[in-house]
Amino acid sequence: MESSVFPVIELSNGVVIPQMGFGCADFPQGPILEKAVAVGLEAGYRFFDNAPFYKTEAGVGAALRASGIDRRELFISTKLPNSCHAFDDALRSFDDSLKTMGLDYFDMFLIHFPCPKQGRYTEAWQALERLYKEGRVKAIGVSNFQEKHLEKIFEMCEIKPMVNEIECNPYLSLGAQRQFHAAHGIRTVAWFPLGGPIGAIEPPSFVDPSDPIQVILAEIRKGNLGKKVLLKDQTLAGIAAKYGKTVPQIILRWHVESAIIPIPKSQNPERLIENSKVFDFQLAAADKAAIDALDHNRRLGPEPDLYEDHVV
Repeated sequence: MESSVFPVIELSNGVVIPQMGFGCADFPQGPILEKAVAVGLEAGYRFFDNAPFYKTEAGVGAALRASGIDRRELFISTKLPNSCHAFDDALRSFDDSLKTMGLDYFDMFLIHFPCPKQGRYTEAWQALERLYKEGRVKAIGVSNFQEKHLEKIFEMCEIKPMVNEIECNPYLSLGAQRQFHAAHGIRTVAWFPLGGPIGAIEPPSFVDPSDPIQVILAEIRKGNLGKKVLLKDQTLAGIAAKYGKTVPQIILRWHVESAIIPIPKSQNPERLIENSKVFDFQLAAADKAAIDALDHNRRLGPEPDLYEDHVV
């Protein structure tokens, strides 16, 4: 990637990655996705986080090609499905994703979940190492891995993961894990950076039972009832008022100043633009500390060490 509208930081191998990305999960196919990508590009997003599980690779790839933006200015990432941890399956899945997105290389490729009961994530990692050595991907990493999973990779790897993409936000700041990442040269990327979906479960007729993402998000919303909502936190509201910013902007700025790369998502064009405007101010030390203190280990997404679903 030769340039980015957002500031960039280096991964352990010297590859640069934008300090904020565009999350591509949970988008309907068609015009809504295409418009969101177009608005995101206009707002400055260049890092697009994908996965076969999201069922948006084809749409995102088409929208990026249609933009006319030089491929070298984009940072495109996708993930290895849970069902493809066997060495040859991992290589095939990589090729499938390249074809689906219409690309000849990825900037980053991640193992989506460790799925420890399968016991094959180290085999999958060896496949990623091969892809990296062949120059078909510029950076490799993992997603939803905990320290014990990473340590098993360290025992057998030639190349350490450059990124771990995890659920992370001020209510689930995972400070010890982030310190572990930093000690091993691993950058932390955050999904659910704004706290995850809020509100009650949608009427059942609006949840497609054949779509695993809709099912998971519906369960998360149901489980979130009665819990504190990050976007409605009064401490954050007070800090936002002080800076003349919105609560989401304060949260995303906290990520940036904590050396975390957030990947917010939104289907709302105004929110996409709003989320991008976090590089023109800095939090005072006291305000940063007040946000740090909000952590209470509130996880909404799947438990990384237990999640084995949707492996087919």
